Amino acid sequence: GPSGVNQLGGLFLNGRPLPTCKRQRIIELAASGVRSCDISRSLKVSNGCVSKILGRYYRTGAVGPKAVGGSKPRMATPEVVARIARLKLERPGLFAWEIRRQLHREGTCAPSGTPSVSSINRVLRNLPTDLRLAAEPQDPRTRAGTAAPPGAQHPPQGSAAGRRIPPGPRPRSRTVLSRQQAEELEKEFQLGQYPDTATREKLAAATQLPDTTIRVWFSNRRAKSRREAKQQLEVGGAGDSPG
Repeated sequence: GPSGVNQLGGLFLNGRPLPTCKRQRIIELAASGVRSCDISRSLKVSNGCVSKILGRYYRTGAVGPKAVGGSKPRMATPEVVARIARLKLERPGLFAWEIRRQLHREGTCAPSGTPSVSSINRVLRNLPTDLRLAAEPQDPRTRAGTAAPPGAQHPPQGSAAGRRIPPGPRPRSRTVLSRQQAEELEKEFQLGQYPDTATREKLAAATQLPDTTIRVWFSNRRAKSRREAKQQLEVGGAGDSPG
């Protein structure tokens, strides 16, 4: 039955097109010279609906509504999902936009059928736990099941290794860069603050640093650049103030 009443007192069914009989009546009245606003008041149909029906009729000759329902074709097909999982497993450092570009480059998806970055991120979040853990870079010393070196399995009582470390934030190990490594990274930062995969691979070969370290360095360097720019603005503003 009707689900609502419009401003003119007409009944309508939410989400459903106007009945064909009422559409034909609108076209008949318009053909006899009745204005759309008068048709709207007479049939208790909104003026916008009347204009839309008449406009489509004059343009295409069609009385009935367009096809109801349907949605966009699914981009993330099972084959595409499997390829995304394989790319992430082979190269854990890939971002979603890089995976999208790779899918388009290798022809896995047509240009108009490539999943969006948000769709790829959704696929990565929905991957099985074992695949997601395998795709994430891990420290070999923290993996479950890794054998401890001989003599380290049962540390003597009272030793530093046998003491229980209290919970809380632990000190983070920092990578000390050599002068040559720092110069290579700084030189690339001046060319672009967001290096892509190819640039990071080139830096990794030149500096012998892992991809994770390079990404962290660029993130910290961008933060430092923003702090310096903010300080310069504050100094400039203080210099322009009176007194």
